[in-house]
Amino acid sequence: MSTGLKIYLISSILIVQGLVLAAQNHEDETDAHHGTDTEHGRSGHKITLVMAYSFIDNSFSDQANGILIVPTFGFNYDYFFNARWGVGIHTDILLQQYKVEKHGSHEEILRENPVGIAGMVLFKPNHRWTLMAGYGVEVEKHENFQMIRTGVEYGIALPKHWELGFSLEFDYKINTHSSFMFGVAFSKMLGRKNKTKI
Repeated sequence: MSTGLKIYLISSILIVQGLVLAAQNHEDETDAHHGTDTEHGRSGHKITLVMAYSFIDNSFSDQANGILIVPTFGFNYDYFFNARWGVGIHTDILLQQYKVEKHGSHEEILRENPVGIAGMVLFKPNHRWTLMAGYGVEVEKHENFQMIRTGVEYGIALPKHWELGFSLEFDYKINTHSSFMFGVAFSKMLGRKNKTKI
């Protein structure tokens, strides 16, 4: 891994850590002054923009360093039936051209800005954490791959029904490479308050 990439990754981690601490402090201050709504869930719609990096194993290539880091943008739509359960459509695009290996045949396949689309089931064990799992497809002009996606998101409430989230997802692509994605999510909640305690 090059020195520039190491500096970039360390800087990104420090910036994300600073955002988490600042948002957490803001939420704690808001709860202390105005009371908290954290024991109440929210049913309704949630729209999310995700800025992330995908980590792809490309160790099969002689020129590769083992892990390929690809900038990724995502757009998610979720609908929560109640304080705990929801469904969603999650999409993302990887903003790079790269090669992966197809399992079995060991054939190298070029990927150019693939787009992932997955139907997700969401479960919130409490007001901050969301567990998710679903099935979808990664669409790309050379070849499409089916995938199983799992993930977790930690959300921090912001004023006016906005939320800052940090997500970690794993995509298991059938018959080819798998990948992890770590991202920062900005969400807007639209819906009515639900009085169910969680």
